[in-house]
Amino acid sequence: MGADNRYEQSQKKHTHHHDHHHDAPMSVHDAVQSLLLLGQVALDAGDYESAVEAYASLLQLEPNEVASYNLGSFYARGLGVRQDFAEAARLFHQAELLGNERAGKLCAKCMFDYLYGDLGTKTPAELYAAMALFVLRVYPEATDQKLEVTNGLFAIAGTLASRGEQAEAQKVYLAATEFGDNRDA
Repeated sequence: MGADNRYEQSQKKHTHHHDHHHDAPMSVHDAVQSLLLLGQVALDAGDYESAVEAYASLLQLEPNEVASYNLGSFYARGLGVRQDFAEAARLFHQAELLGNERAGKLCAKCMFDYLYGDLGTKTPAELYAAMALFVLRVYPEATDQKLEVTNGLFAIAGTLASRGEQAEAQKVYLAATEFGDNRDA
């Protein structure tokens, strides 16, 4: 009978300690670590919607290179979310600002893919406007938005020219020079 009593006392102590633990709020660090783990487990299981939810929740708490990079990948590939190259680029840019060099290259690729999809149907003016919206969304910290737009268009035009897509490159150069007021072109 004495052993049962010790067991009950042990359970009461354990329960009391356990209840006390639940009263303490989770730290931001613990929440971030839990969401990173949850995102990775969902990613490993191929459950992209849950991974997106975990990483997006984490980014509401604090900037995070892993969450930004992974979410950027999901948006670039349309996994668990609607494909959105501008959102992917924004997230890759955030990861780059947090130290991920590879994310910077992927941001540039997303910029190209963002404009390339509509290249055949848009006028140079529309291409310039689309790039201006992209820059506002992806690089809100840029001190010279117009310069960022022009530089982005020149980078895309250069890529097109190197791929032998001269007519497309010409159209993007035109967008940069006519609407970017850049006389150096």
